[in-house]
Amino acid sequence: MRVRHPPCSRRLLAICALVSLATAALLGHILLHDFLLVPRELSGSSPVLEETHPAHQQGASRPGPRDAQAHLGRPRAVPTQCDVPPNSRFDCAPDKAITREQCDARGCCYIPAKQGLRGAQMGQPWCFFPPSYPSYKLENLSSSEMGYTATLTRTTPTFFPKDILTLRLDVMMETENRLHFTIKDPANRRYEVPLETPRVHSRAPSPLYSVEFSEEPFGVIVRRQLDGRVLLNTTVAPLFFADQFLQLSTSLPSQYITGLAEHLSPLMLSTSWTRVTLWNRDLAP
Repeated sequence: MRVRHPPCSRRLLAICALVSLATAALLGHILLHDFLLVPRELSGSSPVLEETHPAHQQGASRPGPRDAQAHLGRPRAVPTQCDVPPNSRFDCAPDKAITREQCDARGCCYIPAKQGLRGAQMGQPWCFFPPSYPSYKLENLSSSEMGYTATLTRTTPTFFPKDILTLRLDVMMETENRLHFTIKDPANRRYEVPLETPRVHSRAPSPLYSVEFSEEPFGVIVRRQLDGRVLLNTTVAPLFFADQFLQLSTSLPSQYITGLAEHLSPLMLSTSWTRVTLWNRDLAP
């Protein structure tokens, strides 16, 4: 038995198929538009495009949304004095690359590096400490058998977790040309690099250097007795002493720097925004 179709049935089937495809595409567009899944933390807010600039371009990584929310730090007042020369800027974001808003939340200055013939200067920080950034205060300075002792106190926590707010300073004038000082947590014993140092039991009678102290912000200044040249100055940036982050900054008396721990490099180290690893297995992640 043969079944005959009406002459126009095939044309109608083709038209019906096209209408069905168009309907399916339209419904799919409507469903995707109306039922788009939005993360809970973004619901109820309009999308914002945010540009991330490297705070230190060398070794910086771009943080994700979760990382940015977890490490914004405590909100601070935006600094009003940011006219710091580029070569005197100390990085306020040594842990990661941050945005202008995150830099402001840390209470630091944000100025992008100027573009030169070769682009932005390698490693120059865009987010840096203002001169008024809070640090430790020197208290109870007294003479000791070896040199000086003092207490360092911090009243304003930093953006790093678990700050040690009270520290002990010991300054030992061991020989006429060697000064040794330590900054430690007096309440808890911490790991120290197992380096052998000479044992000295009395202060050097005629050192070739002088030691000065800045009370607030705390700092140690060492000068050469012969001409008064500054050899060490830790007042240039705040002191950090947290559970997993220690930072002591100084200005360099000369561009001729050699040595500094164990690594493969030329004898003369570059002082142009160069990072050198000290007493670690490798660079920080």
